[in-house]
Amino acid sequence: METIEGVRLIKEKIPGLKTILGISNISFGLPAAAREVVNSVFLYYTTKAGLDIAIVNAEKLERFASIPEDERRLAESLLFNWPPVDVPAGHPHAALFRAASEDWRHQTREQKAAINQFHIAEIAEYFRKRTAPQKAKAADLPLDTRLANYIIEGTKDGLVADLERKRAEGGPPLEIINGPLMAGMNEVGRLFNNNELIVAEVLQSAEAMKAAVNHLQQYMEKAETNTRGKIVLATVKGDVHDIGKNLVEIILSNNGYRVINLGIKVPPEELIHAHQEHAPDAIGLSGLLVKSAQQMVVTAEDLRAAGIRVPLLVGGAALSEKFTRSKIAPSYAAPTLYAKDAMTGLRMMNEIMDPTTRTAVLQAHVAADGDAAAEAAAAARVPAGERRSSRVRTDIPIPAAPYLDRHVRDIRHLAEVWSYINPFMLYGRHLGFKGNFEEHVAARDPKALQLFHQMEELKQEAAHWLAVRAVWQFFEAERAGNAIHLFAPGAAFPLHTFRFGRQPKPDGLCLSDYLLDPEGDGRRDHLAIFVVTAGAGVRERSEQAKAAGEYFRAHAIQALAIETAEACAEWLHRRLREDWGFPDPPATTMQDRFTARYRGKRYSFGYGACPNLDDQQGIWKLLQPDEIGVHLTEGMMMEPEASVSALVFHHPDCAYFTAAET
Repeated sequence: METIEGVRLIKEKIPGLKTILGISNISFGLPAAAREVVNSVFLYYTTKAGLDIAIVNAEKLERFASIPEDERRLAESLLFNWPPVDVPAGHPHAALFRAASEDWRHQTREQKAAINQFHIAEIAEYFRKRTAPQKAKAADLPLDTRLANYIIEGTKDGLVADLERKRAEGGPPLEIINGPLMAGMNEVGRLFNNNELIVAEVLQSAEAMKAAVNHLQQYMEKAETNTRGKIVLATVKGDVHDIGKNLVEIILSNNGYRVINLGIKVPPEELIHAHQEHAPDAIGLSGLLVKSAQQMVVTAEDLRAAGIRVPLLVGGAALSEKFTRSKIAPSYAAPTLYAKDAMTGLRMMNEIMDPTTRTAVLQAHVAADGDAAAEAAAAARVPAGERRSSRVRTDIPIPAAPYLDRHVRDIRHLAEVWSYINPFMLYGRHLGFKGNFEEHVAARDPKALQLFHQMEELKQEAAHWLAVRAVWQFFEAERAGNAIHLFAPGAAFPLHTFRFGRQPKPDGLCLSDYLLDPEGDGRRDHLAIFVVTAGAGVRERSEQAKAAGEYFRAHAIQALAIETAEACAEWLHRRLREDWGFPDPPATTMQDRFTARYRGKRYSFGYGACPNLDDQQGIWKLLQPDEIGVHLTEGMMMEPEASVSALVFHHPDCAYFTAAET
């Protein structure tokens, strides 16, 4: 327990510090079967405490969710040093046990030692007597348990036959859905919230649920329904990103909710009309970038003005609990809930629709009167000014640009681009894998290997249809306070001017600081601009898979395309550095690239250093990315979604920061 508590305190007091722990020493000396259980339980609790990296043989671990209750309690009693309850009569330490505290920190040294020895003896005795566990055959399990297990395990093998057996017993289709099948989905939600399932496995469970419901619907009367509630979902006006919203749709629709998905770039008036038409129990808004978060505030105001008061669920990469509470909730003046992921959204919908929890949940998510005022007071800013930050050197030579003409390229060697995919983003962020994916694959972790092979199969297929294209150009550039002028070669007047915000603090940074002043002979500094895409036809293929009930495939297609575009951006940036004359050192690893450990940086509009998305128009004016199939929406976001645009600076002092909006 000291180790678990130590990990927790480290993460609490020094949150940036990473922790690594060898697991198996905790069970040294115990029978082999006991070690598997104790190690698994120990790993589970250290991970919950914040452990980052575990050194363990995954093949010698019992899956935590599969450990029988009595064996788990034995391991927990040992690890947490709980005083034994059933002490044999006449035990020499019986009085010592009765006087001991449940909390190991309040036990005397003598009590700790006696309790520890008792549990070691008890667990060793138990596992020496235990014969090898025999897994129950599926056919021997009760029918309701089997039906729930199909959903929990995400398998369809035998599902239809067992559904027919259940119907033959007289079970009405709706009762089968709301009974064993929904019990399985509830268990899936519990396992996910306990970090025992990943997103990919949840999607496989949803596929099994969809197959079961589709089979049973043919036997249901039209008046019958399994709807637990109704929600309207939309990506806000101007935003084309829908991978997260689609995941929410899949999770909710396969947990008994009717979902009206309005799609992307949805203006407030369309949401108002949908509310009037469908009378939903809640509205869900999604958006990726900073501008989308601001659009949610506008949308909330419009919904409020229309008299709409149903619970509003919001989510997206640029959102936070604080922004929701201080900006969106006061604008809506009705229950406003921040859902950090799809499963949180499901939990919130369940609580909203449950009469026993609804009132408390809704009351807890109405903005307090002081929230907006407190946020406004906290937002007081230091005047930015236009002076270059002293943190940026000016005494370095201007590197020559390799070429100044525009380049357009179809990138056909996808294997090379895919080698630049960040595993954390693809497998962790999009597919929900917990822990270091590459290390788990190297350790032959079954879950990691299965996910890896699934994505490799998708890549083999995608290699025949995924189109990756890029356009880029170097431009002469001059700094003018917080602005940057871009010029045609040798021209006196700029082609375009970008104006940037500066950090609202003394000596704050601005992107213009990273441009060097012209040299004595008038030679200017340069920056590069690029747009890359891997999104042509992706949304259509994903929608086809979703319509067919292939939820993992639908989600994985979008995830692969998005991360292919990000990988192409990383690949092209590496090439630009080489062309510019400062290639990455030979020892540079992909992890170094993923964490921007190279000279210079790239910055994308809509993010911290340059949050004004309207500046995308400048890129389109200069590069004409429509030629590679990338267009701007009215909200200045790129369509298709799997696209990346960036400004590339060479200055070695470049850093990522958050600037004031212009």
